[in-house]
Amino acid sequence: MEPGRLPGELTEFVGRRAELARVRDALEGARLVTLTGPGGIGKTRLALRVASGAGRAFDDGVWLAELGVLRDPGLVVDEVARSFGLSDRSVRWAVASLADYLQARRVLLVLDQCEHLADACAVLADALLRSCPGLRILATSRHVLGVAGEVTVPVPPMPVPGVDDPNEPGELLRFEAVRLFAERAAAVLPGFAVDAANGAAVAGVCRVLDGIPLALELAAVRLRSLAPEQIQARLGSRFQLLSGGGPTGAPHHRTLQATLEWSYELLTEPEQAMWRRVSVFAGSFDLDAAETVCAVGRVGAGQVADLVDALVAKSILLRRGRGTARYRLLDTIAEFGLAKLRGRGNERRLRLRHRAYYAALAARQEAFGRGRAEWISALDADHENLRAALRFCLSEPGGAAAGAQIACDLWRYWETHGHLTEGRRVLAALLERLGQTSPAPRALWVAGFLAMVQGDMSTARTLLEAGLSAARLLGDRDAEAWALSFLGYVTYSLGQAEDGQARVESAIRLHEETGNQIGVALALAQAGFIRLCSGEPQMAADLYAHCARVSESSGNVWYQTYAQWAVGVATWMLGDPGSAAASVRDALAVMRRADDPIGVALCLDALAWIAASQDETARSLTLLAAADRAWETIPAPLPCGLGPHHDEALGAARKVLPAAEYRAARAKGNTMDPAEAIAFALGESPRPGPAARRAGPRLTRREQDVAALVAQGMSNSQIAASLVISVRTVETHVAHIMDKLGCSTRAQIAAWSAAGPPR
Repeated sequence: MEPGRLPGELTEFVGRRAELARVRDALEGARLVTLTGPGGIGKTRLALRVASGAGRAFDDGVWLAELGVLRDPGLVVDEVARSFGLSDRSVRWAVASLADYLQARRVLLVLDQCEHLADACAVLADALLRSCPGLRILATSRHVLGVAGEVTVPVPPMPVPGVDDPNEPGELLRFEAVRLFAERAAAVLPGFAVDAANGAAVAGVCRVLDGIPLALELAAVRLRSLAPEQIQARLGSRFQLLSGGGPTGAPHHRTLQATLEWSYELLTEPEQAMWRRVSVFAGSFDLDAAETVCAVGRVGAGQVADLVDALVAKSILLRRGRGTARYRLLDTIAEFGLAKLRGRGNERRLRLRHRAYYAALAARQEAFGRGRAEWISALDADHENLRAALRFCLSEPGGAAAGAQIACDLWRYWETHGHLTEGRRVLAALLERLGQTSPAPRALWVAGFLAMVQGDMSTARTLLEAGLSAARLLGDRDAEAWALSFLGYVTYSLGQAEDGQARVESAIRLHEETGNQIGVALALAQAGFIRLCSGEPQMAADLYAHCARVSESSGNVWYQTYAQWAVGVATWMLGDPGSAAASVRDALAVMRRADDPIGVALCLDALAWIAASQDETARSLTLLAAADRAWETIPAPLPCGLGPHHDEALGAARKVLPAAEYRAARAKGNTMDPAEAIAFALGESPRPGPAARRAGPRLTRREQDVAALVAQGMSNSQIAASLVISVRTVETHVAHIMDKLGCSTRAQIAAWSAAGPPR
């Protein structure tokens, strides 16, 4: 290849439509654009693709300076000059001579792999841009260069299928990571295609490798000897597996391990230490967590913010969120850091600090007051870290007690945020490790409570009775009261109404004696619910009114809202649907702000019953379907005592509505997401649908027509005949489409069209 000229593409360029558009837009407005991202993310390939398409805009050409193999910053200017075909013949050589050469030229210079020579590259870029008005620079680097006027474009991983996405080939090929894997796989294994047999494995490989192009390409090479299923199974040892590549590849691209080692060696010792330490986090984390967990040894809390900033700048950490900044490592990068941490024997020390931090977050227990939404949001953001802390407890000798404390502190989070099964599994594992020698009344009643909410009454009874016995054995009156409260409802549900009511009344007295106002409110709610389900609405209304007063006096917003819902249901049962609907709608509005999916499902169901009683049959059916979907999503059943109301409303819809209207109303509710269902229930304007919210390159209507015909395999002549326009006009449209989409082939236009362009 002639020095400085762009290399030819040896493999098909896949995807990156949005990134191509962003980089082109950035180059139109800025003279220095830097593509940033971790090693193997595809910065070089993207830069070369943009540069190859920009040639027409630069009279004196597009030139490439490859700096990856260079180690001496003093040689940067020489290397760049050499890329232009220049040699050192002047006593005033270096930056001044290069600037003289470029001063009157209109040129795009690609500086590839600047990170290890960042200071030298920054000085050179700044000097040349000041002296050469026709020069633009497109750089690739793990981190920003820090030059005035620089615009950075982070290069993200390729989109990958979600765990719940369908594995049909047509659906999978909409994801860039899958298309890249399939393209590279076909190159090493002719005839390979994503099909029904291997689709799930290919999707799994793409997910595990985070959509990192280098990792995907290295994995695809292994199809010479392994099936996709085997690659997926062996990805636990990805650094041993993904070694190799062609002998002509640059050294740092030969293996994924080498890529990461190269990034690691470029860091200062404190930065390396921070990479190792943040690898104990799962998912994302914020600066407070990093300062608490990682400030140990030679790294003080005051240094953490600067080190995190340095790792973000060098593309080791990715910054997320528009509000409070959160950071994450791609899994591949995190595993590398963790391996380094283990190699130094420091993992357990960091894991203990990590556990302590997230145990404190769980222990805030703000599920009932006005801080509930903030606490739940924090738990959502750190759910993966909570899981990691619990996994550590289960793996650490003697860690079960600490794990039980965390799991029990999360009891309302497990319930209200759809993590019932997870909570039950965690508690079952912890109880097994605690065994008979360590009675755990709180863990037992929390496990029983979660089983109760999921409708597993037999298991709930066993656990709650065990918790009650353990509490009495240890003299733990607080745990005794909680166990009695839930055991009362379970007993009632199993057909022993009087015994159930008596247990709940005992729980109320015990909570009052221990001064636990939250417990009093909950036990009153349990007693009221039993009366509600027993067809005693006035008694239920009285008990829930008492519950609301206790809740209000103790700042328990959550139970106050549930009491409002229940009073609404009782009022409806007493024959006042108008007042009932107003009460339930008010409760629903609070449930939405509190992000309480169980409360939302209860309100949707209740409003459906009320609508049915007011002869709003189609509306009732839509709400019933939305409620069904809400319960399935949690997953949890509608509490058994309320089932007859649901069934009665559903039966009325079947009798009253014609078949077509019935199907339409039910389908409407089935397709609503939670926000849409709540808005419908509250009578608010619907949100724009997904199609109206999609963003992306905008084609004119005629360009869309041309793209669709290209996707059908038509030639320009055939398209011209079909649309009754000239061939020259078709050629112009195709050129505009390629420019807008960053495509260079008709096959890429077809792929874009098949993926569903926004209209």
